[in-house]
Amino acid sequence: MTDDFIATLPGMASAAADEAARAGRLSVAELLDHLQHALVVIDAQGHIIGYNASVLTLLELPEDLMARGPLIDEVVRWQAARGDLKGDPERLLRRVWHHLRATQTSGQPHVYSYTTASGRTLQGSTIALPGGGWVRIYTDVSKHAQALAALRDSEARFRSLTELSADWYWEWDTEGRYTRLEGRVVRERDIAPLFIGRRPWDVPAPNRPRPEDWRPLLDAVERREPFRHFEVQRVLPDGRTYWFALSGEPVFDAHGTFVGYRGIGRDVTARKQAEATIERLAYYDGLTGLCNRRSFQDRVVQAQASSARSGQWAALCFIDLDNFKDINDAFGHAAGDGLLREMAQRLRESVRAEDMVGRLGGDEFVVLLEDLREDEEQAAWRAQHVAEKLRQALERPAVIDGHDLQATPSIGITLFRGQTDTVEDILGRADLAMYHSKAAGRNAVRFFDPAMQARVVQRATLQRELRHGLRDGELLLFGQPIVDVRAQVCGHEALLRWRHPVRGMVPPAEFIPVAEQTGLILPIGQWVLREACRVLARWAADPARAGWTLAVNLSARQLRQPDFVDSVRQALHAAGADPRRLKLELTESLLLHDVEDTIAKMEALAGLGIQFALDDFGTGYSSLSYLKRLPLTQLKIDRSFVRDLLTDPNDAAIVCTILQLAQSLEMEVVAEGVETAEQFEVLRAMGCRLFQGYHFGRPAPLEPAQPLGETPTGFGVTIIGAAPPA
Repeated sequence: MTDDFIATLPGMASAAADEAARAGRLSVAELLDHLQHALVVIDAQGHIIGYNASVLTLLELPEDLMARGPLIDEVVRWQAARGDLKGDPERLLRRVWHHLRATQTSGQPHVYSYTTASGRTLQGSTIALPGGGWVRIYTDVSKHAQALAALRDSEARFRSLTELSADWYWEWDTEGRYTRLEGRVVRERDIAPLFIGRRPWDVPAPNRPRPEDWRPLLDAVERREPFRHFEVQRVLPDGRTYWFALSGEPVFDAHGTFVGYRGIGRDVTARKQAEATIERLAYYDGLTGLCNRRSFQDRVVQAQASSARSGQWAALCFIDLDNFKDINDAFGHAAGDGLLREMAQRLRESVRAEDMVGRLGGDEFVVLLEDLREDEEQAAWRAQHVAEKLRQALERPAVIDGHDLQATPSIGITLFRGQTDTVEDILGRADLAMYHSKAAGRNAVRFFDPAMQARVVQRATLQRELRHGLRDGELLLFGQPIVDVRAQVCGHEALLRWRHPVRGMVPPAEFIPVAEQTGLILPIGQWVLREACRVLARWAADPARAGWTLAVNLSARQLRQPDFVDSVRQALHAAGADPRRLKLELTESLLLHDVEDTIAKMEALAGLGIQFALDDFGTGYSSLSYLKRLPLTQLKIDRSFVRDLLTDPNDAAIVCTILQLAQSLEMEVVAEGVETAEQFEVLRAMGCRLFQGYHFGRPAPLEPAQPLGETPTGFGVTIIGAAPPA
């Protein structure tokens, strides 16, 4: 290395090297020759005027070429001829001089890289020197280039894998938000916009609608643990539903700090569809989509366990289509299959969502009805009602492949509760009942128990006749007097009667439960309200009865109707009755359901002047705190406490307590069931002021007015009078 060369490199040697050179230990030239970087100095005309030893080894240039101080053009042509530089030599030279001049103009170095014919990758940096000329510094970056090439190759392989497979790659930040999504599935289904910047549990998933459904994944993330095959159902922008299985592991930096998660997602839609198909084949009928025998039997076992816990009866309906074989023979199996599918659809539409419909095979269907009633007869009644609905749905003609087809059903019913019977026993009973239905002429419903069948038929007949009785004016209002302490009549309790054209007077205990269960209680209740208001209007014109008030017993169904308050207003307005003379009577059982709604309706009616009485007080379980909130004006002591008043000290104590409670709440008390003079005297001595019972009179028609006569006891509507002011 020449001193002239050293002179052209001001500042290139370090201060430590210069110090070593001055101390005689190492010359600057020797130091530069030992550098791993190649240095070339070019004057303003482009001649190479200096270089170090690394130029000969690193750039693999011949010494005889460099020693004669050639133009940079000659070196470029030599490198191009050997294959170190790719392209036309003249074009290469124009580019070299362009960059040399650009460094002089901008004062910024020009950095570039190339790979020699021997495979060595060099990075060059051209620096303009003050006063003209340049220094070129070359560094061997072969290992770095190889690492970059390997990284690019790895990235290319990764992208190829994600493009060719059903897997896709993802990354989360520390908050679990997606920051990266790559893969063919991501690109083809355009899912990146749906997820980037959001956490998996922030995107709706049909199979995980609740926050707790994500708990297994959240627990793993909170513990910074890997997770495997976490399945999520997604509805993508194309409107289709897909299943993905996520697997991931936490990522930590060099200092052990958690920086997020990374992993893969796999499209498992095909597998889930295959599993659903397998389940459908195993548990569902291929023709109708209904539960097959195996699935239905499993559900019956569950229903047995449920009924054992709840005490409610369940029912199984066995359905066989009459003369279905004739349809197959006449119109072909395709038409028969179409009819079976139609019958299955009608069955599904005729039952509740929680009821189960199945097909055992052929033209045999089964329906499972749960949570009917705790009382067996009421449960049978409901089962009969549903079965009749099914029969009517199935007997309708159907158009199948252009043919008008009709296949009436024979239906057998059996009730069950608990787990004492096997499923086969239950199915066998229903099957036998179905054969009874066929023996009765087909297109019929029969119970396994003949006695139960007779009671259900009788109840159905009573329902139909009660509906006709309401329509034909067979319902009547009777009244029983209520007296004051002087035994003077001050009101009545009105009792609903049904005068049947054939049966005569039907006991209310027979027809009121039927009305409640079938919903007829609503039109009957409306009729009673209207009739009571008409009686009030007529009494208002009679000085002897103008001060009386009437209280109408309310059923739970009536009180829960949204328009109940309006219906009472309309009845009063239509009759022209004074609302202050109407009392509505409730039982404690009505207060056990939706108390706030009951109170709101009572207060609305109380604002009109209507009064309220609480019937059968002392026999229910309602909270006494309700008495302070309810707009009540009267309590009625149940007849069960009055009956043994003279012989049972407990009943006497209960009556005294009720009287004291009512006095403290400023309410009236009516003692029901007073049948003897002794009971009347004792109650009067206790402080009771209103009385009702056979001792004062039995029920009789309210209109027209007539002496009280001997008639059966009543049920249903109460009409109560308040004594006129003293």
